[in-house]
Amino acid sequence: MRKMQKATATYYLIPLLFFIASCRTKSSPDVSFYYWKTRFGLNHYENSVMKENNVHSLYIRYFDVDLDPESGQPKPVSTIIFASSLIPKTVIPVVFIKNRVFERGDSITAYALVKNILQLITEINKKNKITVSEVQFDCDWTGKTKDAFFLFLRSYKKLSGQILSATIRLHQVKYSQRTGIPPVDHGVLMFYNMGTISASDANSIYEEKNALKYVSSLKQYPLRLDIALPIFSWGIGARNGKVHYLLNKMYVKDFENDSNFVIIGADRFRAKYSFFKGGYYIMKNDEIKIENIGAKDLIGMTKMLTKNIYQPVRKIIFYDLDSSNIINYESNIFQTVSQGFR
Repeated sequence: MRKMQKATATYYLIPLLFFIASCRTKSSPDVSFYYWKTRFGLNHYENSVMKENNVHSLYIRYFDVDLDPESGQPKPVSTIIFASSLIPKTVIPVVFIKNRVFERGDSITAYALVKNILQLITEINKKNKITVSEVQFDCDWTGKTKDAFFLFLRSYKKLSGQILSATIRLHQVKYSQRTGIPPVDHGVLMFYNMGTISASDANSIYEEKNALKYVSSLKQYPLRLDIALPIFSWGIGARNGKVHYLLNKMYVKDFENDSNFVIIGADRFRAKYSFFKGGYYIMKNDEIKIENIGAKDLIGMTKMLTKNIYQPVRKIIFYDLDSSNIINYESNIFQTVSQGFR
């Protein structure tokens, strides 16, 4: 009788476990954002978008690290200032490190860098009463710098005891045998900026044909990945057919009603005069090409990624949280994208 009861219990338990597992796999990834300014302070609209999308965590750029031009030593650049006490419950500090910082490849530099970065992050957190369990490092490392960068990551993990994540570019996925797999707890795939910035008609932020050259490599990539998607726009300034400058956070609406420009094509404008616009100096006859990502592009990215990535995606992180970016989208687009990864 006991054996029969045990068998009956097992009979009902197996379907239950499958049901629970299927529920887990069908849950949508959390929606999150990068915050990429030197002063932190969310306006009313940004706060409302956070609430509407049930955003619990925010990836905040704390500072960059570059080589000091005089000493040649790594130093923090543009450290964030928290101008508001209204800080999300979960903050993931992000530190962007220029690849050239690791070109020396010596362990002394790596260990010193670990201590300095950890100290600065700790100071920022203490000053603003922030508790963190994860830190993310953003570095476009190469086969030449991987050993130094990976040594840095292992040393930081050992000293801090924190969860570590790293940004991953598509070329680092496709050529992982050359560039290596970073020793972190998980990665974030930066699914944008996959083309060359140019005056041509190609969109350097996202081109489907460029993505298709790399995306199938995700099927074999061993590191669990969250996904970062673009919601930003910029203007590429060309002079005599050559790119001369990049106009960050510029949109079509900034030019189409500006009498200083003439429309010369879809998302393209030519300056009638030489003048300043938004702090940028634009010369007469400079051509501005606006590159942006629409909702249709985001849906297309989602479909492409779900066909090629098999490990569960826990977060979709949009770059970046700024009212001038998010106002260009319907409020439900972020949840729509997330639900596409079920």
